[in-house]
Amino acid sequence: MKLYSDAKLYLQKKIWLFFAILVLFLVQDKLQDWCTPFKYFDEAFGLVVVPAAIWRLIQLRRLPKLSKSGLWLGILLVVFFLSGWAGHFVYRYQPLKNALMDSYVNIKFFLALAAAWLLFDDGETDWGQLREALWPVLNVITVELFLLCLANLVFDVFEYDMRGPLRAIKLFYSAYTVLVGLCALLCAIYLWYYGTKGKKVVPYLLMLCAIMYFTRRVKGFGAIAVVFVVYLLVLVGDTRLSRRMKTIAYIVVGVAGVAGLYQMFSYYFAMGIESARAMLTLASPFCAWDHFPTGSGWATFGSAFSGEPYSPVYGQYLLRGIWGLGPGDDPSFLSDTYWPMILGQCGFFGFAAFVAALVLMVRKLLKLLAPDRSAYASAVFVLMYLLISSTSESALANPIATPLAFWLGFMVAQRRQETV
Repeated sequence: MKLYSDAKLYLQKKIWLFFAILVLFLVQDKLQDWCTPFKYFDEAFGLVVVPAAIWRLIQLRRLPKLSKSGLWLGILLVVFFLSGWAGHFVYRYQPLKNALMDSYVNIKFFLALAAAWLLFDDGETDWGQLREALWPVLNVITVELFLLCLANLVFDVFEYDMRGPLRAIKLFYSAYTVLVGLCALLCAIYLWYYGTKGKKVVPYLLMLCAIMYFTRRVKGFGAIAVVFVVYLLVLVGDTRLSRRMKTIAYIVVGVAGVAGLYQMFSYYFAMGIESARAMLTLASPFCAWDHFPTGSGWATFGSAFSGEPYSPVYGQYLLRGIWGLGPGDDPSFLSDTYWPMILGQCGFFGFAAFVAALVLMVRKLLKLLAPDRSAYASAVFVLMYLLISSTSESALANPIATPLAFWLGFMVAQRRQETV
């Protein structure tokens, strides 16, 4: 009886661990205003992979067998990682501290995914109990965010900006991209629930889509479109889906897609040389070519850590005079896109290795989750959202990447345990 009680307590501890991690991700942005150490929670979670891996080795009492695809994934990530370091040591543009921080945030997505997988892929997580415990908590969080959004539209509870004639809502978060990213995380979890809750997830998905719409951000519009597309994919073969519902969904996808494309065109083309994103994108292949074969190195180009001290690479490509890219400007504009940073800092070989690693990871992930339609849809949504966000932020390197990686790793752990 005591053994049963101890096992039940341990299972409950795993559920509370999941809750604690999820809630901390949702409120980290606000908590860091009150307590600075919370600012580094997303970076710290990636480091959990080390003790989690050690504990797994102790449990197994042997080295795990590494698959061929897993070995290639590791090799490609090492090539990518070392390319940035090679550029750093060849050119010495930035201090070692900046390079260390930048190199870490560029691999933390993969570390966080592995950490979540190792934490929950232990055969001691009660998945059914976790699902039932999480559902009401998830609903309360979503409804509260939605009500806060409505209150802000009516009563000006939180500060906001204007985008044209419309308000852009970010609630109590420091940036619009944080709110959109966390809504995307919640959408992914609701898609995962479709297998057990069915159409009960729809009202909550609509609330989250409304919140993302009111942020007036490209990635928000893109996420809305992807939510509807993925939801329809989840329901493939469901004859109860009416023609009217399909029509409404396609209209929403079309409107969101057009809005997103319009804003992307505005930022990348209509603004011309005044656009930080466009100029970083144009300059990145020249940076990679001029610093062939290594790239310019970590914290030198398109990175949040390239602003203080200000990277001399920007002067080489006449970017100092671009609004948002000059010394002393808002540092967020320096990391306002993703792929130019990878290409410029890690060169052509590092960029190719990184893209190949992503393709391999995505294929392996989707193949594993394919038998579970809901988990597969959730993963597809996360990956599509990250692709969209990479056009207007440092996608896999920003703080929102970690909770999304955590969710992917969690689903991998669940799927592996269910197939044992």
